[in-house]
Amino acid sequence: MKKRGLLSLALAAALLCGCTGADGKIYGQGKVLDYVDSICTEPYELVGTELVAEEPDDMRYDFVTRERGLAFTAHSYLAAITIDATVTSWYTREISCDYVSRVHDLYREDIGAALAKGKTWLPEPEWMYAVTFADLDNITDTLLAADAIYSAELAYNPPEFLAEHPAATVHLVWQRSEAEALEHKTWVNLTDVSLTGQQDRQTLYDRLAGVYAQAVVDKKVEDGSVPAAYLAGKHRSRLDALELNGTPLAYDTEDNPYNPFGLITDDFLGAWYSYGADSYLLAMDIGYMSDGSSFPLIAREYALALGGSYTRETDEKGRSDSSWTIGGDTWRMRSTYRDGKVLDFTVEKNGQPLDLTWYTVDQESEVGATFCVGLPAEDFCRLFGLGYEADEDAGCLRFYTA
Repeated sequence: MKKRGLLSLALAAALLCGCTGADGKIYGQGKVLDYVDSICTEPYELVGTELVAEEPDDMRYDFVTRERGLAFTAHSYLAAITIDATVTSWYTREISCDYVSRVHDLYREDIGAALAKGKTWLPEPEWMYAVTFADLDNITDTLLAADAIYSAELAYNPPEFLAEHPAATVHLVWQRSEAEALEHKTWVNLTDVSLTGQQDRQTLYDRLAGVYAQAVVDKKVEDGSVPAAYLAGKHRSRLDALELNGTPLAYDTEDNPYNPFGLITDDFLGAWYSYGADSYLLAMDIGYMSDGSSFPLIAREYALALGGSYTRETDEKGRSDSSWTIGGDTWRMRSTYRDGKVLDFTVEKNGQPLDLTWYTVDQESEVGATFCVGLPAEDFCRLFGLGYEADEDAGCLRFYTA
C-alpha cells in the first residue's frame, strides 16, 4: 500500500511536468527540424516522413545531406515513463536523431583497421595495453593514425562537433606481460583516449606519459624505466592512512571509540593530492546534521582523540555552529548549508578568525559530498593545533601535536 502511494505521488508529479497518455500528441515537424539543426551543421533535405507507430505515436523523418548524400533519420515519439523499474501508462514527448552515428559509420571500419595495426591492440573491446613505458611510442602512433582518419570529417563539420562526438574511444591499460594482456582477466586502468580527428602527437604522448608516470608514483604500475622528467613534481594521488600522534585514525570504523553513531565518517578517511592547490587536501565536515540524514563529524573525531570536548547545533535554516576545546584553546566553526551547497565556512580560534582556503565538492570532486569542504593539510592542522608530514612511500599522512 505504501509503495502504491509513493507511485501515485510520483505520477502526479509527472503529470504536472507535462506528461501524457498513449494517445497524446508528439512534437511536430518544426520542433524536429530545430532539433536536427542543433546536431547537423551541414546542409540537408527532408525527403520523407512516415507514421511508423500509433498510440503511442512514432513519426519518422528521413533526411539526406546535400553535398555527400548521407542519409539519416529522426523520430518524434512518446516514450513510456518508468518509475522504480515499473513501466507506467504515462508518456513523455521525445525526439531522437541518428545523424552522429551515421557519420561515425563512415569511418568505423577504417579506424578499426588502423587500430588493429598497433602492437598493443585488443580489439574486443577497443583497448590498448602497455607493458613498459617504451610501449607509449607505438601506442601514440597507432592512435594518431586512427585519429587522422576522422579528420576528414572537418570538411563537413566544425572542430567542436568532432570534439563533442569522437569517432571512437580507446581504453588504455597496463599489463605485466603480453600474455597477461591476451588473457584479458586483470589490468590496471590508465586512461581513455577519444579520437576527435585533431590529436597532436606531442600533446598526446605527454598526456599518456604523464598518466603512466602517475600510476607508477601511485604504486599501481611496476616499471622502473619511466624517465625522471615525467616523474618530477608528481605526488601520490591518495594517502589512504591517517595517523594522530602515532595512532591510526579509525574514523567511523568498528574500532572507532570517538564516533560510535553509525555515521559515514569512514568514507572520508584519507587525503588526496590536488595539483591545483599544490597540497594534500582532507575532507572536513561543516557540523551540519538533519533529522533525516547522518553526516560525518570529522571535527569531533579529532577533538575527542586529542582529549578535548565537542558540541554542535544546527538550526532549521541550515546554519551550523560547532565548537571544540583542546587544552586551553577553543575553536568555533560556523557554516550554512542550503539547497545541497555549502554557502559559507568560517572558523575562529580563541575568538580570532582563521584565514582558511576551502573547496566545495564542485571544485574538488574528492571532497566526496556536498556537506563537506576540502581543506589543505596545513589549514586542516590549524583547526586542532597539529603539524603533519606526508609519507608518500607508505601512503600515510601523519599528524602530531605541534
